Parts: sequence; structure tokens; C-alpha cells
Amino acid sequence: MLIFNDVRERGPISRSQLAKELGLSPTTVTVIVDYFMEHGFLMETGKGDSSGGRKPILVKLAPDAGHVIAVDLNQSRAAILNLEAEILRVRHLPDAGKEGWVRSLIQVINSLILESGADFRLLGIGIAVPGIVSLDKGEVITATNFNINHLSLKEELQKHFHVPILLENDANAAAYGEYLYGYGKQVANFVYLHVGKAVGAGLFLAGNLFTGGAGGAGELGHITVVEDGPKCRCGNQGCLELMINESALADKWQEWVTDGAIYPGLSGLVQLSNSGHGGAQRVMNYVGSLLGRGLVTLIHLINPSFILLGGELALSNPYLLQRIKKYVSEQSIPIFSRHVEIKEGMTRSNAGIIGAGSLALHYFFEHLHLEKYIRA
Repeated sequence: MLIFNDVRERGPISRSQLAKELGLSPTTVTVIVDYFMEHGFLMETGKGDSSGGRKPILVKLAPDAGHVIAVDLNQSRAAILNLEAEILRVRHLPDAGKEGWVRSLIQVINSLILESGADFRLLGIGIAVPGIVSLDKGEVITATNFNINHLSLKEELQKHFHVPILLENDANAAAYGEYLYGYGKQVANFVYLHVGKAVGAGLFLAGNLFTGGAGGAGELGHITVVEDGPKCRCGNQGCLELMINESALADKWQEWVTDGAIYPGLSGLVQLSNSGHGGAQRVMNYVGSLLGRGLVTLIHLINPSFILLGGELALSNPYLLQRIKKYVSEQSIPIFSRHVEIKEGMTRSNAGIIGAGSLALHYFFEHLHLEKYIRA
């Protein structure tokens, strides 16, 4: 697995370079590389530079040697990803109500598999859940939008699919996708912040996803940003998520936009604020100040290098981004605000899908499932 993962992470690379950098004999490297090529997981791809003599043949990961299925429950989407986390096919989960969505999910996964043909190699399934999950049990502890409490989702799915199944909170999954395939590469400390119908954060600390003792770390949406504010469903008052959810923003729109214009929804609000609409910008100023308040607390606690933004309210929204940056610059300790870069995540609207797929891909690559699969 050492040679395979080195090729996966650094390829295209020559056999001789692998031998030199890993301290192995050229014969050993050649035998192992040829073994993985025989089973379709590595491939040759052109020739490299040479300081003299024959140019070396380069090898790389064969991206379509296997696939994972990624599910983003927040966006009601499922997709097939190849070994390089490229999205090949997407299906939307139909609205089956709060009672029938698990059955609907199983049907969509089966459809994706059937559409992919007889040679399709399913290596794992990753699921991004908008709620708190138990990683060990594969259980959704709570997901309010789906009316779920203590659902053994992994157990339900393994009745139908005999591959590793990984569950994770959606913001954590998105952070994982950024760590493996986005701006989080080679970054030890960063935050992924999802801002949409819900607010949540995925925290990468010292190069590892930090989930906390009960798996619920990063619930930034449930810190108090308005003293004596309205009561949240979590039992707290003035929570960030409650103060900037769609209902709250619709109320602010009606209060501040007096020309009778109908509230345009999150995407419309983003478009209007960036086109100069005064009322929309006032609403977005309100959002930016409350998000900034939450982020200043987070910055002072963990001192991240990056804060990567995602979600319907934050993507393609330079007006909000500038408002957040201004608040953070003015309200945080200068050495911290100078150190942190705030920007949109690289995975953008596919953050949940790529994040969920990353869970399954990482598990496959790191837990010897490649070797087990080949021996089978």
C-alpha cells in the first residue's frame, strides 16, 4: 500500500523515482507497480524527463478502476465519483416525505449502480448528514430537518449494499473534501463554514478532523449572537442559525424593504445584494455582522489559517464576504485577523458530494480494502 498511495498522491511518477524516494530496490517497486497495473488500479501515462539515457515511463492512479457513491442529504443528491473524486453521474433524491426517504435513498443508489454497467466496481458509500452522527455506530443521532432521532442508517443500508458505509456531519464531510481535494491541502488548521438553511462548521485541527467527544463539534449555528434573543429549538436563546435562517431573513426583508417587493429567497437575496439593491444589502449587512461575531469567537479559540465558506448564502456572494472580512478585521485580535484568510471553498456547490465521497475514498485507500478487493 505504501507504493500505491505514493503513486496516488504524487503521480505521474517513474518507478525509479519511487525506488529512490522510498528506499526500495527497483525490482521490488517494479513487481508491486506491475501487480497493481495488472489489476487495473495503476496505469502508465507517457514518459518523463531524463538527464541521459532512456526517458522513464511514468505511472499514475487509474481513476476509473473503482468508484464510490456519495450522498449529500442536505441537497438531496447522490453521485458516483471515481478514484480522483471526479463527479461522473448525479441523481436527485425524490421528495419521499420524512418517513420514506431511507427507502428512496436505497432506490436511487441501486439505480446509480444499475446505470453504471456490469464492470462497475463499488468500493464504498459516503453520506453527508445535516445533523449529529455517531461515527462508530453509523447512527444518525439527530437530524431535525428529516425528523430523525437515533436512526441506524448504516445498518439499514448494509442490508442492501455490502461495502464500507461512512456517515459524517455535512459540514465535517465538506471540510474533509477540502482537506483532500481543495484549499485545505497541506493546511493543518482550517475551518469550513456552511451558511445556508442551516449553519455549521467543520474543524480541521493539527491536520485532523476534530469532531469532539460526542461527534458534535463545530455546531457554530448554536452559539449565542443576540443576547435575550428568541428561543431556539436547541433550548438556547439568540442562536446564530436561528437569527439568520430563511424565516428570520424574510422577516428582516419585510421590515426593511418598504416598496412591497416579495422576499426573493436565499439565492435571490444573494443576487440582489451583489447588484446593489439597498434593502438586500441591509439584510446582508445584518447577516455579515452576526456571522462575523461567531467567527471572531472561533478565530480567538483555534486560530485557523483559513476559513472556507460554502452553502447557498455564502457562495458567489462577494458582498457578504467583504462584510464578514470587515467585521473580523475590526473585532478580532490583530495578529489573528492578519493570519486568517477567509474565502469561498474550492469545492463550492459540490462540497457535500465531494466531502461524502472523500470519506469513502479515504477509508478505501487507508484501510487495505484495495488489497482485500484484489485478492477477492
